[in-house]
Amino acid sequence: MKFSNEPTGLSTFDASLNAIVSLLKEGKRFLFVSHQDPDADGIGSMLALGRAMSIAGKEIVCLVEEPLLPPLTLLTGSDNIVHTIDADQEFSAVLAFDCSDVDRISGSALHIDKIVRDVPLINIDHHITNRLFGDMNLVDPLSSSTGEIVFKLIDAAGFSVDREIAENVFAAIQTDTGSFAYDNTRISTFNTAARLMDYGVKPWKIYRNLMTGYTVAGLKLLRLALGTLDFFCDGKIGILYVSSDMIRETGALPSDTQRFVDYPRFVEGVEIAALIRQTDERAYKFSLRSNGNVDVAKIASLFGGGGHHKAAGFACEGDIDSIKMRFINESARIFNETAD
Repeated sequence: MKFSNEPTGLSTFDASLNAIVSLLKEGKRFLFVSHQDPDADGIGSMLALGRAMSIAGKEIVCLVEEPLLPPLTLLTGSDNIVHTIDADQEFSAVLAFDCSDVDRISGSALHIDKIVRDVPLINIDHHITNRLFGDMNLVDPLSSSTGEIVFKLIDAAGFSVDREIAENVFAAIQTDTGSFAYDNTRISTFNTAARLMDYGVKPWKIYRNLMTGYTVAGLKLLRLALGTLDFFCDGKIGILYVSSDMIRETGALPSDTQRFVDYPRFVEGVEIAALIRQTDERAYKFSLRSNGNVDVAKIASLFGGGGHHKAAGFACEGDIDSIKMRFINESARIFNETAD
């Protein structure tokens, strides 16, 4: 089944929103997925809409390929997420949250390809690099987060909202805006946050749980990571490195590194910050941040990744020294083009 995103008297976004609302109301059972190595935006969005639709009498299955790690386990409802499904399960549609590309969907090897042959795939996202891979695409790069889009969807469908839903949407927005400090924060973002607080959301509590809850092991890992901090291109590029051995040595979790990329970004003169985390013997994940006008999503796309203008990432395999050198050269080139 295929759907058109062509507008008929409405904006493309509004036309897609109305079509998706109709499908969600007509269907009975839905599969929710997010991207590999998910974050609070993807999981919070999934849990928020899942609860709203459950209250409306729908059956929701939330699938993530690997068990969640702290702090995502602190999101209410996260214990209901499953990690496997049977190939013969039937759904009215599959909804992908916060995925810029279909290849990034977590659980893509767990029968999802077979399921979406017969039912619509709905793509809900805010990345400017989104490839519009869905049969229906609700994509708005001007939204701060996928959570903000999901709240619009809940509103448009007339679904009920309770504190659990509001907390998960708020968590999605707060983490993706860096607690409203990033430039993806707009008036609409604050308006949505204010509405969510009407349902009993306590911003300080979510901030504490998701953004400042370092463990002792996490701080030990940060100490080792800061020892690797190095600068390139006259101090315009700052890079941190975390190896698998460092994680094992400290007893930390990979999720403990999620805010490490901010440390080189804090250094005066740094325009591009990067965290390189080893994920396997010859596999690495790069997390990128921009302090100015450099489009790090453009850099990430050169390595098969994507994201936003000021926050992006990619995964790669190979010799890390060669990959790192190519990354530095490409970053310097794009920085120089931007400066020109």
